[in-house]
Amino acid sequence: MREEFSYGTVVYSKFNNEYKYLLLKREEGWLDFPKGHIEKGEDGVKAALRETCEESGVCLQPGNLVPGFYYNIDYFFTYKGTKILKHVGMYLSEISPDTTVKVSNEHRGYVWLNYQEAMEALRFGNQKGLLEYTSTYIEKLDRMRVLNKEYGKIYRGRKWDLSTVFVPGEGNLNAAIFIVGQAPGRNEDIMKKPFVGRSGKLLESLITDELHMDRESLYITSVVQFFPPENRAPSDEEIALCLPYLMKQIEIVNPAIIVLLGAVAARTLAQVKSIMKEHGKLFMDKYYVTLHPAAALRNPANIEIMRSDFRALEKIVNGRE
Repeated sequence: MREEFSYGTVVYSKFNNEYKYLLLKREEGWLDFPKGHIEKGEDGVKAALRETCEESGVCLQPGNLVPGFYYNIDYFFTYKGTKILKHVGMYLSEISPDTTVKVSNEHRGYVWLNYQEAMEALRFGNQKGLLEYTSTYIEKLDRMRVLNKEYGKIYRGRKWDLSTVFVPGEGNLNAAIFIVGQAPGRNEDIMKKPFVGRSGKLLESLITDELHMDRESLYITSVVQFFPPENRAPSDEEIALCLPYLMKQIEIVNPAIIVLLGAVAARTLAQVKSIMKEHGKLFMDKYYVTLHPAAALRNPANIEIMRSDFRALEKIVNGRE
C-alpha cells in the first residue's frame, strides 16, 4: 500500500450578508475545493497555499489562514492495481468578495455556492463532511469575534487596575480540550497571545510530549484576559467581572474536557481549594485540575507532576480510563 498527501484551502466570502464557498469545476464534471499534492520541501501550509494559488488564482499568505482550523480527510483508492491511502489536509481562509478568481487549465470554471447549495452540489461524502465542519466553525468564529470585541472593552468607564490590552484566547474552536490559565503575563500582554513565555514553552511541551497533540488543536485562554500588574493574582472582583465571558467562550467551543491550570482556575471553575491535593483528577466529568506551568518552573520537581498529570489526561481523552 502506498500513501499520498494533499493539502488545500476552503475559501469563503460574504456576499450580501451570506457566506458562500469557492468550488472549482473539475474536468471530470464534479466540484471540488482548491487542493493538490504536496511537493518536496513543502509543509502542509505551503502546499495548501501554492495549490490554492495555482488552481484558483487566489494567492494567500499564511496569515490569511484562520488560526486553529484544520480538517483531515483519509480515504483509500486503487490506481493501476496499487492500493493507495490518501491523506488530505484542509485549511480555511476568508477573502473579499471582489477578489479575482482565475482557475487553472485543469478546471472548467468555478462557482460560489452557499452552504445548502454546496451540500446539494458536492458529490462525495467526505466533501460534505468537510463543509459541515467548516460551516459550524465559521459560525463559532463569528460568535467568538463578537464576544471578544465586547470583552476587550469592559474596562471602559470602570475603575481599572489591570492592563487595558486584551489577550484573546486562541486555538481550535471545535477543540475537545479547552485549557484555562490564570491571566496573561507581561510577555502575553506585549504579544496579545496566551502562554508565549517560559510557561508557554513548558505547556507546549506537555501538549506535544504527553498528550501527543498539537497546540493548535486545543483552545487556550485564561480566567482573566488582561495582565494584572506585577503578575499579581486577579482579585475576586476582577474574576467575577470576567467570568461570564469565559463561560461564553466555553459555551462556543463546547469542549469535552476543560483543563484548569493552577489555583485561580481550579477554584473559580471547579471549587477546588488545594491543587497539590487534587491535581490529576477530573471534577464534574469535565474539569481536569493540574498545576500552573509558572508554578512548575519555580519548583522543577513540579514539572514531573505536571507531566504525570498530562499523561493521565491523555488516557482519559483516549478513553482508556
